[in-house]
Amino acid sequence: MPDFDVIVVGGGPAGVISALKCSQLGLNALLIEQGDRGRHKPCGGVLTPTCVETLQETLKTQLPQTVTCSPRTLGLYYVPPNGRREGGRVRNYKLLNINRDLLDSWLLSYAIRSGVEVWTRAKFLDVRKSKPIEVLIMKNNHVAKMTTKYLIGADGVYSRVRRQLRNRSKSRTITILQEYCHAEGEFEDCFYMFFRESISPTYSYLIPKDGLYLIGVGLPRNYPIAISEALTNFKNWLSEDFVFKLLSSKRKETWAIPYGSTFTGIENIILVGDAAGFCNALSGEGIRLAVESGIAAGEAVQDAMSTNTPLALTYAQHVDELTSFIHQTYKFAISLTDERREEFIKSELARLSLR
Repeated sequence: MPDFDVIVVGGGPAGVISALKCSQLGLNALLIEQGDRGRHKPCGGVLTPTCVETLQETLKTQLPQTVTCSPRTLGLYYVPPNGRREGGRVRNYKLLNINRDLLDSWLLSYAIRSGVEVWTRAKFLDVRKSKPIEVLIMKNNHVAKMTTKYLIGADGVYSRVRRQLRNRSKSRTITILQEYCHAEGEFEDCFYMFFRESISPTYSYLIPKDGLYLIGVGLPRNYPIAISEALTNFKNWLSEDFVFKLLSSKRKETWAIPYGSTFTGIENIILVGDAAGFCNALSGEGIRLAVESGIAAGEAVQDAMSTNTPLALTYAQHVDELTSFIHQTYKFAISLTDERREEFIKSELARLSLR
């Protein structure tokens, strides 16, 4: 018999939800996380109402205020290429402003309380697609060989699990550079999304967070403009349109997010969240898709066990709509010109104002 029914690699939202769903089925689940509980994860830290609702329904509890930032809720403000005068705030729409590190730490603690076995400071090394699956894990400077019926990779955009399955395949990514800064400007309590080709072919953003402003810009990999230059250009736009004045910079951080390419797994090994490529190419939203794919993973495990079908096959069926959404959103995002961005934001503001 295998040591575990399910091993989940990665302790972010996708991994925790996957492990929780499996535990709720009565399965023996192990979740391994390379870092400590509360490790830092670069992230904008904004949850949509749908994401909050889905999380709370799955966990059967409210998200604690301790994981939120000030201001706790944010409006959504679109700024098109022509600038502030053509943009606007979406009516009656509230986002939850969170600290990603605190959210992940709370989720891991919740998983432990719910019966999931969690190993922190445990690094996934390798997988052997035998029956049962063999997983090599580095823990306390020793390599442990664990066996499992199913393996779920939730280890992020540079997923080691995915690389073991598709060694020669490179996924498309966007590089994000964001800066926490003390600044002044004419800003409301909103998540600001900016769209202008000369700044970025994807998007830029500004978020008020615990007395600071978090500003960021995303560029596709191998883009001809340096991302540091793009961030400088974005600050200049903020100065022109919102009287932005940088007082001091606290820190900068760079990471990557998936950009329109997906891979969900093979045989009895599947991928969730960023590891699978589940990220909105237009907005950069990833946490909601991580949660939804984690839920789908748990449901797919249940189906695979009851039908004796390979997990990757049942999982692909469960995430079919999600995968289609990722591909369609990517195609739309890369087709945008500044003129089409203007039209899109105008139509979005009109559509959402009717709700």
